[in-house]
Amino acid sequence: MKPSNFPTERPTSIDASHFLGEAFSLIFTNRRGGVSDAPFDSLNLGFRGGDNPMSVSSNRATVASQLGVSVERFVYLHQVHGTTVRRAGSEDGRKAAETGDAFPKTDGAYSDRPLTVLAVLTADCLPLAIGHKEGLFVAMLHAGWKGTLENIASAALNEIRKEFSFRPFDLRAVMGPGIGPCCYHVDEGRANLFVERYGEGSGVVQGGARPGLDLYRANRANLLEEGVKEENINTTGICTCCNPDYFSYRREGVTGRQGAFAFLKTGK
Repeated sequence: MKPSNFPTERPTSIDASHFLGEAFSLIFTNRRGGVSDAPFDSLNLGFRGGDNPMSVSSNRATVASQLGVSVERFVYLHQVHGTTVRRAGSEDGRKAAETGDAFPKTDGAYSDRPLTVLAVLTADCLPLAIGHKEGLFVAMLHAGWKGTLENIASAALNEIRKEFSFRPFDLRAVMGPGIGPCCYHVDEGRANLFVERYGEGSGVVQGGARPGLDLYRANRANLLEEGVKEENINTTGICTCCNPDYFSYRREGVTGRQGAFAFLKTGK
C-alpha cells in the first residue's frame, strides 16, 4: 500500500450545525486526518471498499472523539441507492466500530433520541440532512442519482409523518459536499429521466459534450415540492470531484468514503 499523501492531524471538517439550529450538531468530514493508506488516505470511514478494517475502525473512533460522542452511538447504514428510511435509536449504534451496519439495505435514518449520531458515507453522492426547527427530530439521507430521482426526501418525510406531526415550513435542510454539475457528466438516457421528472427544475446542465447533472438542484426541487421553504434549504457548495480534499469515485475509482453526521444534542 502507498503511504498517505494527506496530513494526519485532527480531521478537517465542516460544521454546518447552525443551518439546522441550536438543538443540532451537523458535521461533514473530508479525507484528511486519518490513518488509512492510499488509495483510502486517510480518513476513510467505509469498510466496504477494501481498506484495512483496523484503519477504518480507528478513523471512526477519531471522528467520534471529535464530535464528543461514543462510537457506539453512531448509526451507520448499508447504503444501496434506494429510498428505505428507518427510525434509529441509541441501541442501533452497536455495530459502528465493527464491519457490520445498523440497518441493511437502507439509505436514510431519522431519530428523536439525543446523541444518536446518524451517519451517511459518500464519495460523490449527496448527503442530505433534514431537521425540525424545534428539535423534534433529525434525519440524514444518502441521495445519489437514483435516490434523488426516486425522491428519498419525500420517502423520509412520509416515514417520519407516521410518528411525528409537523409542518413542512418548520423544516430545515442542508446538502453537504457532493459532485457538482461541473463534473457529473451523464449519458442522454439518464439526463432525460431527470428532464421528464423535473422539467425546467431538472438539474440537467447542457452545453458540453455530455449533459451535467445537478443533484443539488434536483434535491432542492424535491424539498420545495414537500413544502420546505426556499430560505430553509442550504448547501455547502463543495464539489467532491473538483476538490482533492474529498474522496471522489468519479475522479479516482477505488477510493475511500467521507462522512456526514447529524444528531440532536438534547431531547425534545
